[in-house]
Amino acid sequence: MMPVETKTKIHEDSKKLVYQDSDVKKAMDLIRDRGYVTRADFNQMDDADWAAGFDQKIEAAFLKVEGEDPYIYFEQFDFKGGDIDSIIFDMDQVGTRDHALDLLAEAIHQQAY
Repeated sequence: MMPVETKTKIHEDSKKLVYQDSDVKKAMDLIRDRGYVTRADFNQMDDADWAAGFDQKIEAAFLKVEGEDPYIYFEQFDFKGGDIDSIIFDMDQVGTRDHALDLLAEAIHQQAY
């Protein structure tokens, strides 16, 4: 008799994504001041999963602030040489995705396509 197969649970990514309240506050202040944050501000943003989660934390924090409703946007861009980097920005301040790409390229010293 063959053993009954049990369904295996698909394991989520084993890394634990940790976000400090102080980092979220700093990101909010930077976004208020200049409109964006990159890995130049937070080294952890070189991890796309961390950056995407950080975006969600920032958005949630802004929702709790009365009178503030920035259009927070998370985007990843490809650069020459194959690097992919992330930027979290306020679309109302930055204006366009193209401008966000330029800001990211300048912040991390990369050259866009």
